[in-house]
Amino acid sequence: MIEVGSAGSISVAAGTLGISQPALSRSIALLEYQIGIQLFERIRRGTRLTEEGELFVTEAKKIIGNVEDLISNTEDYLSRKRGRLKIGVAPAGFQRFLSRPIGAMVKDYPGIRLEIVSGSAEELAPKVIGGELDLIWGSSRPLSKWPELSVTIVGGLHTRFFVRKNHPITEIKKPVERDLLSYPVILPASVEPPHIDLAKRYAPNRLPPMTPQYVTDDFRVAKAIISKSDAFTLVSNPINHFNRLGNNYQVFEDLVKIPDQRLAIAVYSRKLSTPSLETFKDYLQNSIYDIKKPD
Repeated sequence: MIEVGSAGSISVAAGTLGISQPALSRSIALLEYQIGIQLFERIRRGTRLTEEGELFVTEAKKIIGNVEDLISNTEDYLSRKRGRLKIGVAPAGFQRFLSRPIGAMVKDYPGIRLEIVSGSAEELAPKVIGGELDLIWGSSRPLSKWPELSVTIVGGLHTRFFVRKNHPITEIKKPVERDLLSYPVILPASVEPPHIDLAKRYAPNRLPPMTPQYVTDDFRVAKAIISKSDAFTLVSNPINHFNRLGNNYQVFEDLVKIPDQRLAIAVYSRKLSTPSLETFKDYLQNSIYDIKKPD
């Protein structure tokens, strides 16, 4: 219909469309019969749209344009040129492990819209199940409590404790767990699974319940406090060596008995994956692999 209206001739439009004139005439007649409106009128030099036909063609162009946009947008979506990804991080401190994969992904796919929020697993899991978030990135242990979530282990997370180099505990020939736990502890405001495990070690050592003397989410501030006090804290890392930290601090590997954590991605098991989500998984896996490679 659009082509006939533009050409002003059924024969010319038929040639452009690659069909016979009788076939196109039958299609027009059938459409006019189905909608009960005359779309074209014959004139001396061809065919022209009626007033109703002008309105029909205008609306038809809008629909075709929308369909073409839909196809184009879908192609962009599938090719990762566009998309949306909402990531929940539990706990908030685990955001620091996303800087490398997120940076690489947005560089290669600048059209993907990204939103990162943080909270506890108890806060974020219902949002993934309800469709508000695409996935949760965090510790596998709390995420595994939700049967509706599909949890994929990405890598290990190793924890070490450290104090300043000239700390009094360094004068003890064979320090034990109780020796370290007797000193002030620095914890973040956003509690992570290793801190929960640490709190459980006070009672077996006949110590009062863990009460942090210093609370900060800034690791630089924590190191500054350690440098000027007898406090200790812990640090977690996907790589199982802490050589750089050991250059400036006394690092303890097995002094406090807490289990290593496992990093994981959790998605709603009944929801189909998206290209943006699969792209993020790829970059995350590659990032974890890269930082584990020996120098």
